[in-house]
Amino acid sequence: MFVNKVLKVSFLKACVAGLVSTLLLPIAVCNTAFAAASVPPAPSMIRIENKLTGISDVVTVTGLSAGDIVKVYTDGGTVTPIGTATVGSGSNSVAISINQLGVTAGYVYVTVTQPTYSESRRIVKSYLAEPLSVAPAASAIRITNHSAGTSDTVALLGLQAGDVAKVYADASKNTFLGSATAVTGTAEGTIISIGQLGSAEGVVYVTVTELGKRESRVTEKGYAGEAMSAKPKLAQIRVMNELSGAHDHVIVSGLQAGDILKVYASEKAASALTQAAVAPGSDTADASLPQLGVGEGTVYVTVTSSPLQESERVAKQFPSEPVTAAPSPGTIVVTNEPVGTDDRIELSGLAAGDIVKVYADASSTTVIGSATADGSSTQVKVSVSQLGRQAGYVYVTVTSYLRGESRRVIKAFAAELASGAPDRSDIQIHNAVGSEDTVTVNSLQAGDTVKVYADDISAAAIGSATASDDGSSVVVHAALPGTGYGVIYVTVTRKQEEESARTAKIYPAEPVTLPLSPNQLRISNLTGAYGNDEVTAIAIKPGDTIKLYADAVIATPMQTVTGIEASASAALGTTTATIGSLQLNGNGGRLYVTVTSQGKRESSRIVKVYEAE
Repeated sequence: MFVNKVLKVSFLKACVAGLVSTLLLPIAVCNTAFAAASVPPAPSMIRIENKLTGISDVVTVTGLSAGDIVKVYTDGGTVTPIGTATVGSGSNSVAISINQLGVTAGYVYVTVTQPTYSESRRIVKSYLAEPLSVAPAASAIRITNHSAGTSDTVALLGLQAGDVAKVYADASKNTFLGSATAVTGTAEGTIISIGQLGSAEGVVYVTVTELGKRESRVTEKGYAGEAMSAKPKLAQIRVMNELSGAHDHVIVSGLQAGDILKVYASEKAASALTQAAVAPGSDTADASLPQLGVGEGTVYVTVTSSPLQESERVAKQFPSEPVTAAPSPGTIVVTNEPVGTDDRIELSGLAAGDIVKVYADASSTTVIGSATADGSSTQVKVSVSQLGRQAGYVYVTVTSYLRGESRRVIKAFAAELASGAPDRSDIQIHNAVGSEDTVTVNSLQAGDTVKVYADDISAAAIGSATASDDGSSVVVHAALPGTGYGVIYVTVTRKQEEESARTAKIYPAEPVTLPLSPNQLRISNLTGAYGNDEVTAIAIKPGDTIKLYADAVIATPMQTVTGIEASASAALGTTTATIGSLQLNGNGGRLYVTVTSQGKRESSRIVKVYEAE
């Protein structure tokens, strides 16, 4: 029992001795002594004031004791603090002044060193960015873009006295436009005067700097362009495109005295062609310019009413210079006389003062003859020394008073010693359906050759024939141009003579069949029987052919169920025609029907409504 007590006491002492040795081990190793670490400050004991640039920032630590040393570091590893201070006697806090922590938010690291203790571990503490002013609302910004000569203004509403408003031309604040400081009692807001924003619309960027705070972010604010003059209406603008040699004019009415009219050649042209101001007591501006050009075109017109900006450009079309109507070839007669006698070009249907010019070709500038119509006649005769022995062409123009020269009209003439041209009354034309057209010419002599031309200048004839030895007439088979009415030109060439001048003759259109009446049609739309529907035309002539179409414009007729064209003809001695093997719409519908009589063209289409099965 006694031995056990002795062992327990010895064991207890040994344990105590070991514990003491363990506690003293960090303090005395290799004969070097270390103090215990100081207690670090709690984050709640640290307060950081990140003041505006130019004012030192402050780090305040509370809950300390006199003699405690506080150090502030930028990070967890740097050796040199950015600020340090010692707690004074009788105080439990310390304020450390730091030059600048920076504009944005961040972190500092704080330690405390208590007397006889080593420096504590670093405590990280975040801080806010320097205080930022509230950006102005776009709705609180008013911009007035005055006309040139008056400064533009930017007004801000709702600022506090001492707030500074600034205006920039760009979002990066590189170009400063103006600023103003808010004062009390300004109902119209804080007004910033700016020289000129410009005539066009645009954008400015506005900031506010409150007392003790940084400049706010920018607020973008658009503004309208300077007030523009009202653009003229098209009805107010009149363009006079005079003949070459006279000034053209652009006249605008309904203006105010002092308004300035400008005329441009295009929508983007930098400089005006001409301009004019409205005189006192007038409402019209007349801008003249040398020449707009011979042809039609467009000018662009603006009006500037001071002090407003120039109006938008208004496009106004103008006609070509007035040109005389070209003479009709039928009013021109050319007589090619034998050598020694002047040839003649005669024009009828003229007015007094009209000038007739004759050219040898389509492009030459040399006039081979001219004459002026006087008041006594509507006809003028131009004499030319000699056109030549052979047949050929002349080109004729007319120039009326205050109008330009007409286009050139070509006119064929016969050779000298040419046969006499056929009389129009001796020409009969039969315009048949198809290609069996004929032209009959009477009052001929045996051996006369007749030629038919499609126009007055073509070299190739569309048909010709020669009168027999015992005949005074000839029939020319020629395919007339087109199915409607028109004009052909006929010549006669007698033996040992040149071809005559061409005689124009109007011919009628090919005969057209009269259309059916809807009452002449009977439609049978049967129920249940496929391909047994029928269309019958009554009261038609023997040989007449009827055709069915699906609509009013399709070129080809319908088809029957057997795949053939939906058409039928009235047999000899009958007056009806029936188209069978049809399958019509069971719900009813419409058919378009034509009729074609022998020797005539197909009629126009008539519509026939049929009922459902």
